Amino acid sequence: MIGHGMLFVVMLVGGVVATELEPEDSCRDATVSPPVSLLQTRASLGHDSWKLKRFSLAVARTVVQQRPNDTNSAFGLPKPSEYLGYRESGGMECGLNHTADLYKPIPQVLAEHPGVDGYCYFEFHAPWMAYSGFSQRDNTDFLSGAESARVYMRSNEIMCPNDPGMNKGPAREIKYLGDNGSTITLFDRHMDCVHIGADVKYCHALGWLGNQVDTALMTDPDAWRSLNERECERLNETYKFTEKEITVGKHIDDQEWIFADYGRARNLALHGYHKCLLGHGAEEMAYCAHLSCLLPGTSNQIGHGDVCG
Repeated sequence: MIGHGMLFVVMLVGGVVATELEPEDSCRDATVSPPVSLLQTRASLGHDSWKLKRFSLAVARTVVQQRPNDTNSAFGLPKPSEYLGYRESGGMECGLNHTADLYKPIPQVLAEHPGVDGYCYFEFHAPWMAYSGFSQRDNTDFLSGAESARVYMRSNEIMCPNDPGMNKGPAREIKYLGDNGSTITLFDRHMDCVHIGADVKYCHALGWLGNQVDTALMTDPDAWRSLNERECERLNETYKFTEKEITVGKHIDDQEWIFADYGRARNLALHGYHKCLLGHGAEEMAYCAHLSCLLPGTSNQIGHGDVCG
């Protein structure tokens, strides 16, 4: 029996529907969006039936495995070790429990474990950080990875139900809070898919939408990594994040609320900066820049696909 004030959140990943209980208040304003790393991983499985079966079974078991204090449905994502199997980085097995390090600054944790990928180290606690087996420095095609994630989002029946086709959806306003507490309003002329609202506000706050960054550099892996390094430095110079903020524990704590209309620019930017510190900022920036753009000559008009120019 479902108690008063609870809603079923249904998540479809890899063709299997998984359900979990979600507090009604936390669902009302939030847009649930599977993170890009998981989507890229799912897309990379291709048509390998054995891997897809493992992925689907892992999704089906997420309700049982969900930690009791994590109410956001992102924590119901399958543990990467269940569908990717054994992986290691820098000689350490991925997906281990590192609770003791959740509130240590990320740079300190990685310095204590040289050569270990940040996603590999923390994926047990934040299952959207699925370590695919190679690091950002080994990525030779950021554009293809971003496109795979975009296509998968569009094909997902929960994230894009009744897909009307590119730039055929209704116009929508997208809002979040600026650094001074004022409301930032973006106008998407064609919001084809429900996940776009959360992704657009997040990427806009980072300054990583198309036409906020030079997307032409995406086909040059070294240039894209270099650009992302500068972007990550800019975020930290702008906000001067504290040691208490640059932890995976903070990343997890913020997951519950930052994508709602009252999410703040600082926290959205911090969410992306965590990915920088973990070694995956360039991948995140590629997804943002490829998904949506600020239309040329505008400051708040959002476009997608060919209209981005």
